[in-house]
Amino acid sequence: MIDVWRDTEGLRMAVEEIFEADFVRSRIHREASGASPETLARMERQIPLRTLAWGYYRFGEYLLHLDALLRAGIPISTGSLAAVEVEGLLAVHRGRAAFESRHPACSACGMRQQNRFGRECPGCGAKFQQKKG
Repeated sequence: MIDVWRDTEGLRMAVEEIFEADFVRSRIHREASGASPETLARMERQIPLRTLAWGYYRFGEYLLHLDALLRAGIPISTGSLAAVEVEGLLAVHRGRAAFESRHPACSACGMRQQNRFGRECPGCGAKFQQKKG
């Protein structure tokens, strides 16, 4: 049996899946106003299915909560964290970095983009410069 607490690669994957599902849900929420129930159901089928055991997501959500506390500046001494929590927070960092690389934020409004190849932000219409190869 795999120990979820120590499987940092699995935790990273779970965190990425959590971010991806939340990203799709937020896009659906923006686009769904006035949608018929059938259209809304079709849109909700776009939410990615989870691929790992539920324990990965549960521990990942705990780590995301812990990370949010740290980002908010709430003091948590390193001595009060277990080694698996520290390693898990590193997995959260890697998962967030991968997600943010796939879905960069618009420099004008901060909205996450569908991918890093877009030419224009769907939120504010800002035009993106394409890198010259």
